[in-house]
Amino acid sequence: MLIDLGWFSFDLFQITYDGVLLAVGGTAILAALGVVLCSSPIYSALYLIGHMICLAILFLMYGAEFIAAVQLIVYAGAVMILFLFIIALLGGKKESQSFDFHKFMALSFIGTVLAELALSARVGPTRPVTGIFDEKLIADVGNAKAIGLELYSKHLIPFELASCLLLVAGVGIICLSKFTYKPPQRRSN
Repeated sequence: MLIDLGWFSFDLFQITYDGVLLAVGGTAILAALGVVLCSSPIYSALYLIGHMICLAILFLMYGAEFIAAVQLIVYAGAVMILFLFIIALLGGKKESQSFDFHKFMALSFIGTVLAELALSARVGPTRPVTGIFDEKLIADVGNAKAIGLELYSKHLIPFELASCLLLVAGVGIICLSKFTYKPPQRRSN
């Protein structure tokens, strides 16, 4: 809705959109800081779930509905709930709040990422990537089906190799968790 006051005009929808974008982005940044700085692992995982939800909202606002749905279902829904169950099963204990080398490295990493974000904001608005998908195909079948057709036709081998790698990692985790390692004992003569 365009509001014109004669000497000043503004688009109310654009201001609302920018305000929501700023609020969700700020909440995502605060949740990410909560993940890193929180001493309780359960609260840290809950902050991570909040961050994943904020990312899904941002994906929705930018028109990537499929990625937003995958973000909510796979990451916030399945993986993070699994993390919460594992933390609850193992009994998450609070960490001591001491400043050591690891905290310094984490804070320097956060500072570097924020500096890169500030530098990328100075570049200006981004343009959509063109040439990856056929625009006619997206118009005919939709975003999710176009991604599926591209993934399972032209990129089938890398997709299957990635699934084999994940399967090997899953079997390795199960094998490592089932067997206990006992170091060999020296015989004393």
